[in-house]
Amino acid sequence: MSWSELKLIPSEYNDEIKAIDESILKLLMERMKITKGKRYFPPREIVKQWAADFDMEIAQIIGTLHSLTEGDVSHQLPAGPGKLLTVLPLMKSKILDGFEYELTHAMQHENGSIVFLEITLRQLEENIGHIRPQLLLMVNGPQPYNIRRNGAHGGGGHSQLSFLVTPRLPDDIAGLEFSLIPYARPMESRPKEVILNQEISF
Repeated sequence: MSWSELKLIPSEYNDEIKAIDESILKLLMERMKITKGKRYFPPREIVKQWAADFDMEIAQIIGTLHSLTEGDVSHQLPAGPGKLLTVLPLMKSKILDGFEYELTHAMQHENGSIVFLEITLRQLEENIGHIRPQLLLMVNGPQPYNIRRNGAHGGGGHSQLSFLVTPRLPDDIAGLEFSLIPYARPMESRPKEVILNQEISF
């Protein structure tokens, strides 16, 4: 299939948006030339200031910048992480603001690891509604890791996230540091809600 055979999605476009897009692409290429594949990330104080200046959520800013520093595309696994080899216990936990965060285990596959995070509300008498974690796992060690969200589900004061980590984590994790950072997909907006609340008789 050639480019000319692709069907264009109908959308509005004008010179003002074209100029912005060209500026974004030019700056992106300049950034890539300067960083040369290395991770460059601003300190939290700068991100907080940008959130105020640009009226954005911190998680959105971090998500946008993280997408620029994800590293080598060779870590992308279109066919999945491969065959399951073993399960690696992690058993790391932290309690913050009434929530317990537990990195429970990693499923060790041929081409990567799937790491599981459990989030549980500890004040069970409170009804806070739906938990919506905007988090991304970070792994620091002797080599760089590429990490992306792999799945999420939960309810009732509990949430579980999984992250695909490539390359695969070592069987001995003593030299690794795990952390969670705020993360939302770039320019993510809340989905539109349709509330169905009228009495219906059949």
